[in-house]
Amino acid sequence: MTVMFTQMPREDVVSYLANAWPAPPGSTIERVAFLSEAAHGGVSVQSGSRPGTTWWVVDGVIVPQDAGPLPELEGDELITLPSEEPETPPITPTPTVSTLSADTP
Repeated sequence: MTVMFTQMPREDVVSYLANAWPAPPGSTIERVAFLSEAAHGGVSVQSGSRPGTTWWVVDGVIVPQDAGPLPELEGDELITLPSEEPETPPITPTPTVSTLSADTP
């Protein structure tokens, strides 16, 4: 297996990821072991004679994207993002009895 990294400006990679960035709550991301948190670009993985696949990398992580399932490279850490907390219902004020004015018949 051959793994290559091509560095690119962060804003370019984020624009290519479009709605895939940031990763949605509950999804699994992959922290790329051989990259720092300041790495942005593409990680290409080629195995045997098959064509390679490239995943976009932002801040040293691969998020779910159209390239397919995460590559799960050796030494990488898979992290499941916490799901969104359900919103608590708004607190409804307790109804109060309004006082009647002395002028009320």
